[in-house]
Amino acid sequence: MAYLFFALTCLFFGSNFKLMDDAAQVLGPSTVALGRLWGGAAFLLPVVWMRRQSLKIDRETLFRILFVALVGNAYPFAIQPWILSHGADHSFLAVFVPMTPLMTIASAIPMLGIRPTWQQTVGVLGGFLLLMWVVFRDPGEHNFAAWLVPFAITVPLSYAIGNVYLRRNLRQQSSLVVSAWLMILAGLMLVPLAGYELATEPPTASSAAWTKAAIAMAVLGPLGTGLCIYMFVEMVRERGPLFAGMVTYVVPPIAFAWGFMDGETISGAQLVGIAGILAMVALVQSSQANYAT
Repeated sequence: MAYLFFALTCLFFGSNFKLMDDAAQVLGPSTVALGRLWGGAAFLLPVVWMRRQSLKIDRETLFRILFVALVGNAYPFAIQPWILSHGADHSFLAVFVPMTPLMTIASAIPMLGIRPTWQQTVGVLGGFLLLMWVVFRDPGEHNFAAWLVPFAITVPLSYAIGNVYLRRNLRQQSSLVVSAWLMILAGLMLVPLAGYELATEPPTASSAAWTKAAIAMAVLGPLGTGLCIYMFVEMVRERGPLFAGMVTYVVPPIAFAWGFMDGETISGAQLVGIAGILAMVALVQSSQANYAT
């Protein structure tokens, strides 16, 4: 089942950049994030009820889920459409996603007490340097302003910290219940920002743009977020954060395919950089360190 979840998560995760881009043409970043989170909750809550699971959790578990919701959901879900709204195209934003497994290793050192091997050290540093080469070689090629790079790097970092923390502190909880609470709580965190966006800059667009955005949100919320996060949480719980983080290896080709269909350019430098990053990840994966504990 883990490998089926892996394949489906790759498909949805890789398509989410395109869906976010379509929605961000009409809605603000926080509104997009809120819509996908509560759309995901609307998908998961009936499943919780049908499986006769209880949403009741103790206070300690609630605070743990709150941390993951903030770091691993609310922040990255809001910052990604914000980056897209400032001129970055979705295929280039996907270049940063493969850093998640590398940052998972870095996060696991203080959080799980796992020391990196030489393969992991070389892989982490090599992957980061390759990423910087791809980005700064020609930051204008994909309409990606250099000042957005630090914000883009925080996305895989936030995912990595959230995944490792979830594995360490929420492994014994139901994946379905944890996922539903993550959607609800992360959405609540974004309500003030989304309300401010709608009040200060009411969305105006053509009917065609609204239709496109509505279709994007209808898929992005229930499937791209609700189902995707449930499967991801299940993989983190059962197989560890590094196994789940491998999803990000497949994200760039899917995002590039969507970008190509939208007329975006896929440069040779991007392809070479991604290949190099994946090679560094393969080096990391050759290590015998156990990240499933």
